[in-house]
Amino acid sequence: MRRTAAAAALLAIALSACQRQDPNNIAIDEGNNANSQVETLPPDETVTNEVSVSDNAETAIPPEAASATFPAQYHGRWGMVPADCTSTRGDNKGLITIGDTTVRFFEAVAILKEQRPAIPESFSGLFSFTGEGQNWQKVMTFTRTGDSLKRAEEEGTFTYKRCA
Repeated sequence: MRRTAAAAALLAIALSACQRQDPNNIAIDEGNNANSQVETLPPDETVTNEVSVSDNAETAIPPEAASATFPAQYHGRWGMVPADCTSTRGDNKGLITIGDTTVRFFEAVAILKEQRPAIPESFSGLFSFTGEGQNWQKVMTFTRTGDSLKRAEEEGTFTYKRCA
C-alpha cells in the first residue's frame, strides 16, 4: 500500500512538472501528501518562442528548395483504376492530383519540400505529408511515360493512368 501511495505521489509530481504553470496560480497542499512539497517557480521571462529568420538562418528553407516545383508534364489528375477518375461517390481512393508543389491523395496531402536528384526521365523529392491527424516525411520519385505515371517510394511502386 505504501508503494502505491508513493508511486501515485511521484506520478502526480511528474505530471505537474510537465504542465505549464500560471504565475498567478499558487499550489495548495490540502494535506493529501503531508510529507511532500511542491515548489512552483515563476516563468522565465527571458525565454520566448519567437524565432526570427536572421536568428535561425541555418534552419531556413534554402531558396532552391523553396522554389522547387513539379514539371508541368506531371500536373493533373491520375487514377489507379478508371473509376478513380469518374467517381462521384467519393470512393476514388486511388486518385492523386499533382499541382506545382503538392500531391493530393484520398486522405492526405504531400507538400514538396526539396527536389532530389533523379534520372532525366523522372522527378524525385522529399515530401512532407499531412493526413488523418498525422504528419510524416518521405521521398517519392515520379516517372511519366505517355499517359502512365509510376510513383516509387520505400513502400513500393504504384502505377496510374492520366484522367481525361
